[in-house]
Amino acid sequence: MRAFLAIIGLTLKNAMRSHVFQLLLLLLLLAVGIIPFSIGGGTAQDFIRVSLLYSICTIVLILALASLWLGCFTMAHDIDSYQLHMVVAKPVSRVVIWLGKWTGVNLINFTLLIISLAVVYGIVMYRYKVDDRFTEAERKAIASEVLLGRRVFLPTMPDFNELTKKALAAKIKESGVISREDQERLYGELYQQISASYSELPPGKVKGWIFENLPDIGNEPLFLRYRPYLGKVSSEDQRLTYLQWIVMRPAGEAVLPSGERVAASEWPQPLSEQPEQVFSGVFGEKIIPAEWKVITPDRKVRIAVSNNDRFDEKHYYQPSDGPKLLLRVCGFEGNYMRMVLVLMIQLALLSGLACAFGSFLTMPTAIFMVASYLLLGSFSALLTDKAFFVSTTWDHIGQGLARLLLLIVIPLQAFDVTELLSTGELIEFSLIGQLFLEYFVLRGVPLFLFGMWMYRRRELGLAVRK
Repeated sequence: MRAFLAIIGLTLKNAMRSHVFQLLLLLLLLAVGIIPFSIGGGTAQDFIRVSLLYSICTIVLILALASLWLGCFTMAHDIDSYQLHMVVAKPVSRVVIWLGKWTGVNLINFTLLIISLAVVYGIVMYRYKVDDRFTEAERKAIASEVLLGRRVFLPTMPDFNELTKKALAAKIKESGVISREDQERLYGELYQQISASYSELPPGKVKGWIFENLPDIGNEPLFLRYRPYLGKVSSEDQRLTYLQWIVMRPAGEAVLPSGERVAASEWPQPLSEQPEQVFSGVFGEKIIPAEWKVITPDRKVRIAVSNNDRFDEKHYYQPSDGPKLLLRVCGFEGNYMRMVLVLMIQLALLSGLACAFGSFLTMPTAIFMVASYLLLGSFSALLTDKAFFVSTTWDHIGQGLARLLLLIVIPLQAFDVTELLSTGELIEFSLIGQLFLEYFVLRGVPLFLFGMWMYRRRELGLAVRK
C-alpha cells in the first residue's frame, strides 16, 4: 500500500509540472469564471439552460483533453526520462505502478471536476435567485421546467423501415420485376414519404399520439413538451402560429360549462380555452394537472393537437422533439449529482485508455491512437443512429460494419447527459449502469488489462535518451 500511495504522489507532482496541464488548468478556470456570466438573451428558462449547457460542456472538453494528455504523459514520460528505471529497481510490481498512475490521474481530474461543477452550480443558482432580470413568474417557470429531474415518456412510434418494406413489396407486386438500383431508389422515396406523413399535420386537422406504460403519478402533474415546425423541419423561416393541445380523459365525471357534473365516457379536455399563439421551432410546455386523472386503467395517455395556423401552413413534429410527457422524480441537486457520476465514469475511462496505450507506445503515438479509437467510436455511433437514412447497398454495408465496430469501440457521445440536465430531464440510474457496464467494464477494462500486460513486458533497456 505504501508503494501504491507513493506512486500516486509522484504522479500528482509530475502532472503539476507539465506545462500543457498548467495551460489546460488555466483554460478551465477561465471557463468556470467567465462563461456563466457571459450568457444573455432569450427567455429566463433559456438563460439558465444555456448557462448550464455551455459551462459544463466546456469543462468536460477541457478535462477530457487533460485526461488524454496526463494518461499518455505519465506513462510514456517516466520511461523516456529514465525515472521509471529507479522505481522498478525496487520490489514494486508494474501492475501496482500502472494502477497508481491511473489513480493519480483520476484524483486530479475528479478534484477539478467537482470544484468546477460546484462553482458553476453556485453561480447559476445565485443568478437564478438574485438576478433582478427574472420576474417571480419566470422563476417559477425555471423551477418547474429546468431545475428538477423529470422522467421522460415518448409516444409509441411505428417502425418506418418495416412500413417501407411493405410498401415497397406492394409496389413491386404492382409494377412487376424492377432492377436492384430502382428498388433502392424507390425504397428511399417511400421511406421519406412515410416518415414525412407521420410527422406532418395539415392545417385545420388534428393529430394524436398514444403514450404507453405510464406509472402511477400520485399527486404529481404531467408536463407536455413539444416543438412544432412550419413548412418543413429544416426550414429556418419560422414564425408565430396557432395550435391547441387536447388530452383524452378516461371515463368518469365530466363538468359541463354550467358546472353540472355528469357521467361520461372518454372525452377530450383542451389544455387551453382557445388556440394558443406559439413560436414555431421553439420548445413549449403545458401542464396536465394530476387531478384530471388522464391515465387509463391500461396505463395509457392519449393526447392530440390541432393545427390552427392562420395562413393554412402545415405543422411538422420531429419524433426526437416530442411531444413528450415528463414526470417529476427528483430535484435539481439529485439530477446534478447523477450527471457528476456519469462524467466521473467518462474521465476514468479516458484516463484508463490513455494509460493503456501509453504503456507501450511513445507519447505522441499513444495520443494519436487514443484519439483515433475515440473518433472511430463516434463515427460508428452516428452511422448506426436511427436518424441516419439507409437506402443503398453500400449504406447497409457501412451500417453493418459500424455495428460490428461498436462491439469494441467507445462512442463518447453516449456519455453526453448535459442536454438532459439543462432541459430538466431525469438522468436515469439505469442509463448510468448501462454506461458503466457496457463501456467501462466490457470495453474499457479489457484494454486496461492489455495495457498492464504490455507494461509488464516492456523492455526498459530499449528506451534511449535523445
